[in-house]
Amino acid sequence: MLENRYYAIAIFSNEWWINTIATIIAITFLLFISKRFLNNNKIKTFNLIVGSVLLVRCIWIQWYQHYLGIWDLQWSLPLQMCSLSAIMSGILPLIENSNLNKNYKQWVFEFLFYYSIGAFYSILTPVYTTGINGLIYYEYYISHGGILFTAIYFFIILGYRPRTYSWLKVFLYTQPILIAVHLVNYLIGGQANYFYTMEPPIADNPLIMGQYPMHIILLNIFALVHFGLVYFLSKKIK
Repeated sequence: MLENRYYAIAIFSNEWWINTIATIIAITFLLFISKRFLNNNKIKTFNLIVGSVLLVRCIWIQWYQHYLGIWDLQWSLPLQMCSLSAIMSGILPLIENSNLNKNYKQWVFEFLFYYSIGAFYSILTPVYTTGINGLIYYEYYISHGGILFTAIYFFIILGYRPRTYSWLKVFLYTQPILIAVHLVNYLIGGQANYFYTMEPPIADNPLIMGQYPMHIILLNIFALVHFGLVYFLSKKIK
C-alpha cells in the first residue's frame, strides 16, 4: 500500500511558480522548435520524435511505478481523463504522419483538445495521486505539459480546428466512458477513483464542490461549460 499518495501543491506558492513557469517555458520552446521543423519541411520527423517520447512515457510510468513498488489497480491504471489525454497526445502526432483517414485524426484531436482543459487545471492546481517518489514528481509535469503542448501544437502550428458542435459531441461521448470507468471503480473497490466518479479531487479549486453523487453532476456541468467556452474562444482565433 502506498502511504501519503496524495500530494497537493499550493497555488501561488514558490514551488507552484517554479513548476508552472518551467512548464510554460518548455511548451513555448517546443512550439518554437516545431515552427522551425515546419519551415524546413521536417515536420514528420518532429511528429515522430514528440509522439514517440509521449507514448513511451505512458508505458514507462507503468513500469516505473512497479519498479518503485507502488503500482496498484486502485490508482495506477491509465483511466483518468489526463491519463487518456496523455495517450492521445502521443498517438496524435504519430497518426498525423500516417495515411489514416483525416476524419479519425480529427476525432482524436477534438477529444484531446477538450480534454486538455483537465491538464490545464492539473497544472493550475496540482494534485499527485501516486505520491512524489523518485521521478514521479517531474513526470507529472511532463505528462500534463505534453497534453497541453500537443493540443496547442495541432491548433496553432498544424492548423487543426474543432468542428461545429464538437464540444457537445465530445461531452456526450464522454458519458458512456464515465459509466464504464465508474463500473471499474466499483469492481476494484478500495481507493479506486478514476475520473473522480467516487469522490471529488482534493485540488484547491473553488469550482469543485459537492459529495457523491452530486459532485459527478457538478463536474459534468463544469466540463460542458468549459468545452463550450473553449470552442467559442477557438472560433475567435484565425
